[in-house]
Amino acid sequence: MLDFFQQRFSYIHQLNLSWINHLKKNDRNIPRDVKLVLSRLINSQHITVRGILDLEIESESDDVQPEMYWESLERDNFQQWMNVFLQFNQGIRENIEWLTPLLFKALHENALYIGQLKLLLVQHEIELFDETMIRVD
Repeated sequence: MLDFFQQRFSYIHQLNLSWINHLKKNDRNIPRDVKLVLSRLINSQHITVRGILDLEIESESDDVQPEMYWESLERDNFQQWMNVFLQFNQGIRENIEWLTPLLFKALHENALYIGQLKLLLVQHEIELFDETMIRVD
């Protein structure tokens, strides 16, 4: 079961990085509401994964993250998710039943914020990113 989630989190990590790169290309002026939604996407992952790992939560849901840190924050979140999977795969942590709903919640929230991001880009007449060819490492 964890392999399923690990694959999904690898995919959304690549998807999130692709959206970040798309938004930052050409040094465009990104509207504040778009920055807020992308920050919520990053912050929701941060809050959930750090809570699972019992680590200090460093940002709130509505904190607007500076554009220059989006990629590093996304990469840090992904590394923390991989730590979660490593701990459970190696048996360091047991009782996975409580984890599964949190993993589904994190995937759902990511999809929700990507959907909001797409809607805002249409409203601001900013081209959408084509997600059909996301490469997953």
